[in-house]
Amino acid sequence: MTFAVAGAKASAMNPEDAVRTAAEWGALHGAEICLLDARSVFGRDHLESAALHAIRARDSKTMSSRSLAMETLLYASGQRQVQDAIRAAGLRPDTTTIGIVLFGGAKVDEFLRDMGWSRNDDVLIAAGKDLEAFGISRPEAETVSTTHRADLALEKVALLDVQK
Repeated sequence: MTFAVAGAKASAMNPEDAVRTAAEWGALHGAEICLLDARSVFGRDHLESAALHAIRARDSKTMSSRSLAMETLLYASGQRQVQDAIRAAGLRPDTTTIGIVLFGGAKVDEFLRDMGWSRNDDVLIAAGKDLEAFGISRPEAETVSTTHRADLALEKVALLDVQK
């Protein structure tokens, strides 16, 4: 299955409305879309890894959720429970930067246009983001050099398979 990863900027929004609109758009375009608060995204690799883990879980029939988009959110957040994943990495009323994983053949730029959002992949960059908000303590983060701290998010994604 193909997927695309992108970042976007938008005005503050109602999270439920944005997710619902994205799901409706996806249904019309043969796509499934995972939306995340980009403050919880630690690089493009983070979203790609979460998407690949979700696809693998679907293919091996070990998904914890009912959709590829939600499974991606679970992996990206490093959480086993949907509610915890939404709290950790889901959209919030003050979200203005968004991480997007679009599964299927639809074009991410068309999705962004229809949502009224502007593409900005820089919002995915890990630099300056707080790993503590991702559940990685300061002492844990300090075990690796600052240039490799985003790798801790990748480890958390991979560890979710062990915790399942």
